[in-house]
Amino acid sequence: MTLRTATLGLAIAALGTSAFAFDLDSVKTRVLNGLEGPSGANNISNVAIANAPLADEGLDQIAGYNLRTRSWTISADTGIVPIHSHVDRPAIVYTLTGEIYEYRSDASDRIRHSAGGLSLEEGDVTHWWLNEGPEDVRLIAFDVFNAGGDTTVMSDVPTQQAFDLPAQSGAVLELLGLVDIEAHYDGAQGDGLALSTYRAVIEPGGVLPSFVAAGEPLQVWVWQGAVTEHRSDAAAPVTLVAEEGAHLGGGAQAYWENTGDVPAELFFGVVEPITETEGVPQVGVQAHHGG
Repeated sequence: MTLRTATLGLAIAALGTSAFAFDLDSVKTRVLNGLEGPSGANNISNVAIANAPLADEGLDQIAGYNLRTRSWTISADTGIVPIHSHVDRPAIVYTLTGEIYEYRSDASDRIRHSAGGLSLEEGDVTHWWLNEGPEDVRLIAFDVFNAGGDTTVMSDVPTQQAFDLPAQSGAVLELLGLVDIEAHYDGAQGDGLALSTYRAVIEPGGVLPSFVAAGEPLQVWVWQGAVTEHRSDAAAPVTLVAEEGAHLGGGAQAYWENTGDVPAELFFGVVEPITETEGVPQVGVQAHHGG
């Protein structure tokens, strides 16, 4: 995979103070990995954008696991994502709007994420989220999880159409951040693989070609604007509007074209060889690394 990129500005997600306004005594709690947090959700919702088995891509080192994309809404005034562990589920979460606090087992203080904030759920981290502000918070999340499904590699390859990728034009692509899957599982799963997330802005008239090879599944989600998605495994292009997305796998290629009159903003979750990301700047703001 080749990154074709320029610099985009991202807002900083900063550490919060230790003077917690939320009172855990007001809710039922439990303790995981030394961290106490609410055991139940409050005023949240999520929408599954894509969910696909990695075995279908020939990735036998992570067979039985899926790549998944979900968009989240955590409502204003005590929206709560309950405490949970990521010991078997590497994930990347990006804050799109609003301001939200993350409580983590590997940070001494809670962390404030504003728009542009990135959270990497790696290793044995346990955490929970709280929105105590006046604005709903929107998140986009990518994860790799044990689906408990068939570990057999897919034998049928989707029918591919004659297809040429155009050159990139009027588009900027950036690597926000990644999780080393093999390190997450202490070498037991995901040999040489990373879960990566990217952000792209495609100007009106611009084109962004697919940046993955066979065996590197990609999921795309449109946050703003709209794009026409051209795919080698589909006879006709489709339009993806805001809040819509798709899975690209099975060796298929694609490109996204902005035929509208406003910029389109897209997010991508990819499982790829970690060597593909070596030397590529990660621009996502990872506040918890200073915790």
